[in-house]
Amino acid sequence: MAEDLDGDFEKADVILSEALERFQAEGVNQYVYGMALLEIGLLALVRLDEDEEAIEQAVKDLLTKFRASQPLQPRPRA
Repeated sequence: MAEDLDGDFEKADVILSEALERFQAEGVNQYVYGMALLEIGLLALVRLDEDEEAIEQAVKDLLTKFRASQPLQPRPRA
């Protein structure tokens, strides 16, 4: 099954890369587009009826991965 998803992951990477470039070119606040993308991802998993605990663990794993690989940026003030 992993091979079946490889092409879709590549397509998603291209689409998200283009979306990120567009958000930045339009001057959309990073916090705003981050929350919008997070909402889309969580909604997709909920609609697939993914287990809530599995979603929470995936988010925690990603946070750990991201924090280890990139310096934190301060959150913009409103």
